[in-house]
Amino acid sequence: MAQKWNFGVEAGYVNSTLAVEEYGSSARSGFKVGLDAEYTLGNHISFESGLAYIRKGAITSGNNMLGTGISSIKFAEMDYLQIPLMAGYKFELGNQFSIKPEVGGYFAVGVNGDSFVSGMDAFNQPYEARVRTFSNTDSKNGVAPFRPCNRVDGGLAFALSLNYRHFALKAEYDLGLATATYYGNGKQRSLSVSLAYWLF
Repeated sequence: MAQKWNFGVEAGYVNSTLAVEEYGSSARSGFKVGLDAEYTLGNHISFESGLAYIRKGAITSGNNMLGTGISSIKFAEMDYLQIPLMAGYKFELGNQFSIKPEVGGYFAVGVNGDSFVSGMDAFNQPYEARVRTFSNTDSKNGVAPFRPCNRVDGGLAFALSLNYRHFALKAEYDLGLATATYYGNGKQRSLSVSLAYWLF
């Protein structure tokens, strides 16, 4: 079999949370859309990369987080541009079906997002404030300052796709290794299910 390039588009659902050391965390739903590129060798080994816009999120909660009076942070939007780099093997099942397990890594840069911070202010009154996820530095109206999230994220990635002709159903799990949020040293954990269409 000849070596070949393939290009495609992908869109799907994301469920993500943050693995935190000191506080509680719950998951939020998001999405991803992207472009894919695949290079397949004659022995069915493939290498895949691309560029995706992906929305992650989570809710963390605790008592007086980092000594700031914050009790809950809803990361409503954590939007990244994400680049995967995967290696896999395509098992041909017949009738133009194939299955491809993959392993590799990803690198992501935060580009946009809003969060909602709640807790007790300097006057011991409850509050909720909307802040920018990656760039908030201000403290207004007695609200405790919110330390922004790290824009850079990266880690390991594992995927499994079922392919039929030009279509693929893909499940992927991203295991973040970088500190995404400073509250509890949170690291990203994301599961996505997407539909891809390969052009060739």
